[in-house]
Amino acid sequence: MRILWVNGNPNPHFGGTELHTVSMVKELKNMGVDLVLACAPGSFVDKHTHHVKKFYVSFPRSLHIPGMWSLYKAMREVDPHIVIANNGKEYPDVVYLSKLFGKKVVLFRHMDRMKQITVRKLVFPLVDLFLAVSGHVKENLLKEGVSPDKIQVIYNLIDEGRFKPSQKPEHPINILFVGKVDEGKGVWDLLRAFERLTKTRDDVRLYIVGDGRELPRVRAYVEDKAIKDRVHMVGYTDKVEEYYSLSHICVVPSREREAFPRVAIEALASGCALVVSHIGGTKEAVREKENGFVFRAGDVEDLYQKLLLSIENWRVFTQNSLELYRKNFSKERTLSKFLSVLEDLLKR
Repeated sequence: MRILWVNGNPNPHFGGTELHTVSMVKELKNMGVDLVLACAPGSFVDKHTHHVKKFYVSFPRSLHIPGMWSLYKAMREVDPHIVIANNGKEYPDVVYLSKLFGKKVVLFRHMDRMKQITVRKLVFPLVDLFLAVSGHVKENLLKEGVSPDKIQVIYNLIDEGRFKPSQKPEHPINILFVGKVDEGKGVWDLLRAFERLTKTRDDVRLYIVGDGRELPRVRAYVEDKAIKDRVHMVGYTDKVEEYYSLSHICVVPSREREAFPRVAIEALASGCALVVSHIGGTKEAVREKENGFVFRAGDVEDLYQKLLLSIENWRVFTQNSLELYRKNFSKERTLSKFLSVLEDLLKR
């Protein structure tokens, strides 16, 4: 089985889709899978993938003639059995060319919904298989008219060498936020819930890892309050695994829909309890009262109560998070299912 993996985003920076491509390509090549990568020159994907045959294609927008021509030449030379696209902008180009060559075409769906109705009506019907990164994304694909037999859930892959269990300190209790420091990510809800938490417990600390538009305001807020000695503003770091290792509870307080943030899986693999909002697919990483809690997005009181309960049960919750990761999200399980569904597709 020969795979042509396409990620033509020319942006030198990265998002979840680019991290996913890098992780999957590396692991699949390590397994000896016959895979060729088509990516934009100088992109994040290009800079972080090595020892893999590459063709350079770029899709700054859909139906991009230079990108389509580059992909046409790549397909003609590679002659893949399956072509996989990852970014919404490249979907039409990859699908139409794959059909021209008579190839099976697979779309990874990383986003909550496909907003472009023309893509849903004119592109989706030609797709052989959708790989949704969560059950939540699968439900949205069903609502968009995709047949259930064309959808499989393949969760995000993480680096198990970086994100792994460690011995948690008994004191203090460390609470972790990882992500963009933006209002939509719920960082203000977490700060207000944590501020209240400090009035009843003196053994809690909060680590905020990431940057974003709200970072200056958050710093000023923390400095102005009595919690400045309890809140650690880390900012962006490429050593985020160190903060998972020392944290007992990871909070994903999003107010906006998310397909399934990698943070939740990284937290499980690191043995953190999870407290997440009810919006989007993140709650699929939580077994209520077993490894954490789901709270109502934007409800600071509910978040506060769920944090209290998680602190009281962190020892049990951390172990249960590890078990849940191994059962549903491990690298072995993810890669095995991915290859299995592709092999089944080729038999159709």
